[in-house]
Amino acid sequence: MSSSPTPPRLPPGERLRRVGISAWSFIGIAIAIYITGFVLYKVRVIFPPLILATLIVFMLNPFVTRLETRGVNRILGTMLTYVLALGAIVLILVVTVPYISRQVDNFSDEWPEFRERTVESINDIADGLNDRFGFEINTTQVSCLLGADDITGDETVPSHERCDEVVEDFRDQIGEQAGNFTEIGRGVLEVLLVLVIGPLIALYLLIDLPQLRRDVLNLIPESHRDEFIDIGEKVGRAIGGFLKGQLFVAFTVGALSAFGFWIIGLPFWLVIGIIAGFFNLVPLVGPFIGGGIGFLVGALSGGVGLGLKAALVELLVQQLDNHVISPNVMKRTVQLHPTTVMLALLAGGTIAGFWGVFLGVPFVATVKLIANHVWATRVLGSEPTPYAHARTVPPTVLPRPWRPPTRPKPPRPDAEPPDLD
Repeated sequence: MSSSPTPPRLPPGERLRRVGISAWSFIGIAIAIYITGFVLYKVRVIFPPLILATLIVFMLNPFVTRLETRGVNRILGTMLTYVLALGAIVLILVVTVPYISRQVDNFSDEWPEFRERTVESINDIADGLNDRFGFEINTTQVSCLLGADDITGDETVPSHERCDEVVEDFRDQIGEQAGNFTEIGRGVLEVLLVLVIGPLIALYLLIDLPQLRRDVLNLIPESHRDEFIDIGEKVGRAIGGFLKGQLFVAFTVGALSAFGFWIIGLPFWLVIGIIAGFFNLVPLVGPFIGGGIGFLVGALSGGVGLGLKAALVELLVQQLDNHVISPNVMKRTVQLHPTTVMLALLAGGTIAGFWGVFLGVPFVATVKLIANHVWATRVLGSEPTPYAHARTVPPTVLPRPWRPPTRPKPPRPDAEPPDLD
């Protein structure tokens, strides 16, 4: 049995040269990654408006494209879609703002009584913890900040002199945290800029989207262009469906929460319902926040019984959301298990804060789609189901729906040899 010949041994100088090339290559890659990360960190202010613009494009582009296929100019279709979207937002504000304003006025009128009940509840909770577990909680600062020194006839209420000292200490603490308030103000300004610049960027992207799509496709080799289009359309369908689905879920959760609070007679039912719906833009979170706020408001305004009723309303909404609404949305759009959704939320919040929580699920869905495509086509050799629909792209850019290359079938043993004459 003959052994395979061993490759010739390289000279020491050649081996040293290759080691040096490999080492410098790793160093160069590390430096390039560091410089790229440093530059992206310095210009990180551009990412929030770009993310918001991308989300708007994903939600509105299907409507603009549908108008374009019916003969409407794309610029006119984009403007018309923007007007309809803004009109819907204005209509919602016109319907809800009077109720919110009325509830805010009622809250102002009921504030003295609400403040007194809040102080009494806090003192009762502190006394109960002290009696049962020996925890001594000082509620003087909370009572003074709520204006409890105006409440008379209660021995537990601190005096005016004591409240003056507490307010002065609190004022000093605010002075020490002035830098943090400056950061908060800067954050609020950045949010306002994002809300203004993001829609403007989305407007230009929607108008020029076909041309941008052609430019991107021209950068892809022609042999992989159809495959790239197929993956891009699947990812776009998943992300766009997820965003529209989350808006529907948030609206449904907010409406059901507000309706349930109205039935049980909870004060500020519409405001708390809107809060629950807004926070449900992050999957599976809104009902918990709405239930907590509803329980506090109900317990302070109508006793523990009303608070428990509010918590029960949100529990029912949460069960309906978790078992009926959100699973159908996730199944039809991102096709992720609820456990995967929760892990994506936790990981995204740890890595990128609010934007990580908001974009964690679409990111995981995108990774899953690409991984499934690569596994099916490169490993298993199977043919995935393409996402096909009517396209208005010139045939030179999009010749045909992508299919994986087929292998020629081997000839049958009983087949006659071809006639070569």
